[in-house]
Amino acid sequence: MAGLLYEIRLMISKSDIKSKYGIHILCWLIFAFYEISMTSMVTTLLPLVVYLLFYSLNISLFYFHSGVVLKRAYTKKILDILLYIPLLTILELAVYFVLTYLITLLFKKMGYAYYQETFLQRRYLLVTLWRGIYFILYGTGYHFLLSYYQKKEKAFTQTIENEKLKNDLLRAEQDFLRAQINPHLLFNTLSFIKYAAKKNPGEADEAVMRLSGIMGFALDNNTHMIRLTKELEQAENIIGLNQLRFNHQLHISYITQIENKQATIIPIVLLTLIENIFKHGNLMDERYPAEIYIRSTDEYIILQTSNLPAQNSNAVSNNKGLLNISSRLSQTYKEGYEFCHGMTDNLFKVYIKINIRNN
Repeated sequence: MAGLLYEIRLMISKSDIKSKYGIHILCWLIFAFYEISMTSMVTTLLPLVVYLLFYSLNISLFYFHSGVVLKRAYTKKILDILLYIPLLTILELAVYFVLTYLITLLFKKMGYAYYQETFLQRRYLLVTLWRGIYFILYGTGYHFLLSYYQKKEKAFTQTIENEKLKNDLLRAEQDFLRAQINPHLLFNTLSFIKYAAKKNPGEADEAVMRLSGIMGFALDNNTHMIRLTKELEQAENIIGLNQLRFNHQLHISYITQIENKQATIIPIVLLTLIENIFKHGNLMDERYPAEIYIRSTDEYIILQTSNLPAQNSNAVSNNKGLLNISSRLSQTYKEGYEFCHGMTDNLFKVYIKINIRNN
């Protein structure tokens, strides 16, 4: 009975209190119907009022033991519990026995033949005692099942809250990174626009359009994931702006293979890699052009960059951008990604592969 009540409780929403009460009532009706049906095979059925009174008493004992006696025991010390529960259980049985006696006495005076024959006989006393223990045991089982469920529910709720906090943190980091999209790029670009407006209005117009796209992306309140193609648009804007500023003398190989245009990724990862190239790389040496390679398929996304470090670069030893990328990839994709970076043949290389099918 306790297990049945527990299993059904799992399927009921917390907010649906009426449904809970209805389920409990239904379970008790099924239980009572089963018991009465079994006993009717060996003895005569009693009037309905007899069953109503005795089952009301039994059910009250069930809920009192599970919801009051055992529940209050958690607020006491271990030594107190060892005395508290046995004493209250004995007291419960004594009260139960007295109430059963009074109800039986009432039915005896009302003239029911069954109680004229069995009243205060040894068999009656033992059955009454066992009946009380029987419902106390049911109440104990129900209490521990319910406690186990509540602990699981609390742990599950805590897990959800932790995940929500992680997501909120990721969004905060994302918003912070958007605000930090190379502030000096903004000032340098504005200086370039001021200069180009006089010398080359066409380039000034292009710079304004590209800068507008970057700023709109930085201010956009995107969700946790965005399409890779949207990030690519801003990557091209950043590359284009820097080429304008340096009179198209930067040596950059930019290659994209977008087989899956619906592929999504956490924002700012690609932009951070490209920003690092311009911050820490030497792009003026045509023998070592910076390389940016992006590929997306139905199964994975690859982001790969390579550049010759500038002489004053700290890209290898202390790069907060790469540490941030590592943290965000770990939080979002767990084990479903590869991320490595370091110096190879005088070039600083970064490789990221994200398995999007499982994520």
